[in-house]
Amino acid sequence: MKYCKSCVMPPTRPGLVLDEEGVCNACRWYEKKKTVIDWGGRRHELQKIADEAKAASRGPWDCVVGVSGGKDSTWQAVYVRDQLGLNPLLVQFAGSDGTEVGRVNLENLVKMGFSLVSVQPNPRIARQLCKKSFFTYGNIVKYSEHALYTAPFRVGIDYNIPLVFFGENPALEVGDRNTDRPGWDATGIKFNNTLGGQGIDIWLGDGIVERDLLPYAFPSDEEMASWGGRGIFMGYFLDWSGWENAVFALENNFECVDFDYRDIGIPYQHNSIDSFHAGFVNAMLKCTKLGFGHTSEFTSYDVRAGRLTRPQAIRLVKELDGRCHPRLVKDFCDWIEISTDDFWRVAEQFRGPMWKKNVQGQWVLDNPIWEQYPYEEKASLEELIALIDPRLKLEKR
Repeated sequence: MKYCKSCVMPPTRPGLVLDEEGVCNACRWYEKKKTVIDWGGRRHELQKIADEAKAASRGPWDCVVGVSGGKDSTWQAVYVRDQLGLNPLLVQFAGSDGTEVGRVNLENLVKMGFSLVSVQPNPRIARQLCKKSFFTYGNIVKYSEHALYTAPFRVGIDYNIPLVFFGENPALEVGDRNTDRPGWDATGIKFNNTLGGQGIDIWLGDGIVERDLLPYAFPSDEEMASWGGRGIFMGYFLDWSGWENAVFALENNFECVDFDYRDIGIPYQHNSIDSFHAGFVNAMLKCTKLGFGHTSEFTSYDVRAGRLTRPQAIRLVKELDGRCHPRLVKDFCDWIEISTDDFWRVAEQFRGPMWKKNVQGQWVLDNPIWEQYPYEEKASLEELIALIDPRLKLEKR
């Protein structure tokens, strides 16, 4: 395993590359954010786009904001309304495995004075697609990744709303290269490394026909051209911080999960909570396939922002990355109607080459980051997590 020398991410993440100095493109983007970009100028560009959309709007809503009910959704919706002066229609793609805490947070957002369209596909079809996604790709959310972007665009087209907002651009923030389009342009999201330009044909068969896949199908180029609107990433125009978004959401009654960090593989209780399957089980599968999980990804944000040192982040990765409590796995298995034995049999088929068995017969990473670089040994896990818990920032105010 190789790792970025600035954060804790390995280049096994699709699209993430290390330069000649061993620093990843996500860290280089963060450096650029802090030293080069004229955020005042970009904010002016964003306001101009918003004003144009308001002038072009012919209905009650000026724009669409794609939301999940997570921490970023609250900040995005309020910013668009209160800072840009637009009347947004919130659009959610509601997975069939949604959580109660996710539902409560979305309901709280609506109570803050917003209209919401929730698109929920046939749960029988969703379950079947999820099962196929897992068995074929070792990824339980691959079937629905398009839909998170599809639903807001389709509502924008159907309601003739000229502007659709999304949050961060993954091509920039996490090193998912997609350099053929401007960094603000969300219409090309289907071509990023995760979605890979895939169409719906890969999901046909086994009783699934084309009409079943409409909620998952990205609008055609002809539909997009006829609509004539724009999809933009807010993170291109604004100095995006998921952590600061969490602080804002918590100030506005956002609820967290009450899970032990060791059970969910991430040092946060406010992240990835609208679907435990997508948030925690799939992160474990990602770690099995690629050698890193949520802790590697999110503590890298913390290192770049100065909330953690790299040795502190490495310690958290050592303790938490890739962990997922068996009850969460069992819940997923019950949902797609397979046994846990079948789950682990399939998961093992996708295990990456960075894993080896130790003398006890357990799978361990080959040359992990904590064996290559020094890590924090004195502080407790709880002390390290306290450094990055946004709830403590609120308590200090």
